[in-house]
Amino acid sequence: MRWRDFSLRKRLWLANLLMIVVPLCALLGLGSLLIGILHLADADHLGPLSLLWPERGPSLSIEYLVSDMRARADDQKRPTSGKQEALKQKFLEDCRLLEQQGVSVAMLRDGQLLYVTQGSDAARLQAETQRLFGASRRAELWTEDVFAMRYVSPKSGLTIVALGKIPPRPPEASRGIPWKTVLEIVLGFVLLTLVAIILFLGRYLSQLLDRQVLAPLAELRAASAAIRQGNLEQPLQVKAKDEIGMACADFERMRQELSHARDERIRYENNRKELIAGISHDLRTPLTAVRGYVSALRDGIARTPEKKQHYLDMLYDSVLLLERLVNNLFLFSKLDLGKVDFQLEPVGMKAYLSEYLASVAAECEVDCRLTVPEGLAGDAVCIDRLQFQRVLDNLLSNSRKYSQPQRAVIDIALREQGGGLEIAWQDHGCGVALQQLPRLFDSFYRTDAARSHVADGSGLGLAIVKEIVTGMKGRCSAEATPGGGLTIVLWLPLFREEEEKWKG
Repeated sequence: MRWRDFSLRKRLWLANLLMIVVPLCALLGLGSLLIGILHLADADHLGPLSLLWPERGPSLSIEYLVSDMRARADDQKRPTSGKQEALKQKFLEDCRLLEQQGVSVAMLRDGQLLYVTQGSDAARLQAETQRLFGASRRAELWTEDVFAMRYVSPKSGLTIVALGKIPPRPPEASRGIPWKTVLEIVLGFVLLTLVAIILFLGRYLSQLLDRQVLAPLAELRAASAAIRQGNLEQPLQVKAKDEIGMACADFERMRQELSHARDERIRYENNRKELIAGISHDLRTPLTAVRGYVSALRDGIARTPEKKQHYLDMLYDSVLLLERLVNNLFLFSKLDLGKVDFQLEPVGMKAYLSEYLASVAAECEVDCRLTVPEGLAGDAVCIDRLQFQRVLDNLLSNSRKYSQPQRAVIDIALREQGGGLEIAWQDHGCGVALQQLPRLFDSFYRTDAARSHVADGSGLGLAIVKEIVTGMKGRCSAEATPGGGLTIVLWLPLFREEEEKWKG
């Protein structure tokens, strides 16, 4: 099995384990090495500094003095007779320190005595060290009974001999805890502390990875499983801003888009069903009337010329109703499919509306009142004149239909709103219930749920209005007129000559 075949949880766990084990082993190895060095170094009676000093003895101060004298002897060149006194002064301090420990010192060069401890015999010191060390040029003896050393510098020819008795080393129990033991305890404590820190950090990092990586991935899996089962309502809430958080945020946006697409598909499906039901019902009603009139004429029910003419007129009206319904349905289908080519041109809306209202006011028996602020008199919008006339025709038809039996009164107001021109078309008829306002622009929607008056309309008028206005980059909405009635608000972007020149 390859490494990538393991689960992410196992890989993170193994990687974290290696992060702990490797430094832990290195730390334990280093600690064991240091403890081993302490055991190999016989440092019980010298203290920690004796580990760095080459000599051995019960007193580090004596060892230091002996080594210092050796080093000074090696550093001296053969002096002239005039410098002998200076050499004696240089060694005088070290000699006095040794003498304070009960050691007699003598220094000679080529058999000539340079210094000897007061009250001591240089010849006896030489003879005694000769007996102890023979011809050895560098030797040292240190026991509880005697301390003796002899050193002949190979560089300067200076000979140093020392002989004396140093007080015996104090008993082991009276010296307290040896330095080596103290160092071992301290080193062990440091090692244990570092091990505990490494283990704590390893556990903390493991929990951190689990919380920041594995937990969001688990939530992502649960959300994907919910989507696979068709549940698009379960949100994925991950607040992290890292790569996993961004992936979860993208997944959440995908879920929202899928949910929106599903809602749109359901809405379109419902609209399609309503469209089919509306077409079927609205076509069946005039077809039934045509069939009845034709049957009456065929069966000879209409015997008089007046009755025959009445049936023919009714038959003609039904055919006209069918034709209007089919034409509206065909126009709505083309608009819905985006197959209507709008010929947009800048048009002054005040002049356009004034011309339209003048042409329909007398014929349709309506009272129209146009209100235009002075600042908007010359503003223009880009519209298709022919298609926008369909919009106004449908709005006028609706206002007349729902204002009967009174004479229709229509108020039209222009105002600038949000970088565009807003056209408010108000009638004062029976109005529409507030809960029905959002659906007025749906295809085949009618406030008459029974659809008993087909001649009054098919429910496509305002749907066509919405499609045409949307095709002209505008929007439309419905509101209740204060005091009763319906207000249709159309918004169209204003025509900016400077912008058009820049685009060109």
